[in-house]
Amino acid sequence: MVTNRLVSVAILLAPIVAGAATRFTSASSTAPSWTAVRDTTGCLDTLHARDSVSAIVTMSVRPQDPKTTLPSDFEGLFVQEIGSRLKVQESLALGVMIGWNPCSASYDCAGGVLMFGSHAYATAHPKGELSRIGVIDFSLTPAFSDRVRRVLETIGQEKMSPPFFDRKDSIPLKISIGLEQHFDTVPPYRRLFRVNLPHYDLPFTYAKWPKNAKGPKYPSIAETRGVGDSIAVTLTILADGTVAPQSVEVQAGRYIDFIRSVFDMLATARYLPAYVGGCPVATWGIQSFTFKVPKAR
Repeated sequence: MVTNRLVSVAILLAPIVAGAATRFTSASSTAPSWTAVRDTTGCLDTLHARDSVSAIVTMSVRPQDPKTTLPSDFEGLFVQEIGSRLKVQESLALGVMIGWNPCSASYDCAGGVLMFGSHAYATAHPKGELSRIGVIDFSLTPAFSDRVRRVLETIGQEKMSPPFFDRKDSIPLKISIGLEQHFDTVPPYRRLFRVNLPHYDLPFTYAKWPKNAKGPKYPSIAETRGVGDSIAVTLTILADGTVAPQSVEVQAGRYIDFIRSVFDMLATARYLPAYVGGCPVATWGIQSFTFKVPKAR
């Protein structure tokens, strides 16, 4: 038996990221102001952003294993190194939207704002190298995600990742770059830069999982062994209801067979898309799937 649940993620309200330039102040230089990219349906092109909202692009660096502790000052030094190299184009086009306050318990919001960010994975080694670098482009801004990848590759080649000598083993990292509306809740060393983002003062509704839609298949080998699992993935749902493959990221799960089943389902899934006003738009959210062990007959 498989149950699933779609939960929208408003990253400006409950951020999954944080970030950092040590020289950042609330009176920083003029912020980049980006416009909407042309969407696949053309509907968003008929709307006009009422104004722009100001947010902080922030960064966090965490071990992939929650039981692992990073060396003292590692995050601050790592973020400072990336921040000094990460330059962003002012003309960067944005096309993924999230809800903007106020939002109801059902994730319907008074307005929407275009979002921005990227997740990266890398393994840090004691002498400053980085390996196994990968990037998740959840905001569908490939120019920025490619820049993040190139910066990490350069840091790894130059051995400029913060070294650590109190341990011999490497540390797999998750690097999150994204938006924070309330910059005063984030330590200054994790702030990168301020951005102004187009704001649409129209009702915003997050994407939904269709009623009675089929979920992922229960793996036969898991059913034989009598095991279950809970899989959670974050994903970007496009304006036509399909899932952007480069955006899918596993957040929770134990067994690869269940994860494969979820990925197979998402490859052909069709959601009810998000809407701003009467226009379907791309949005980002988290989807959970619970695989319950079938009862013996």
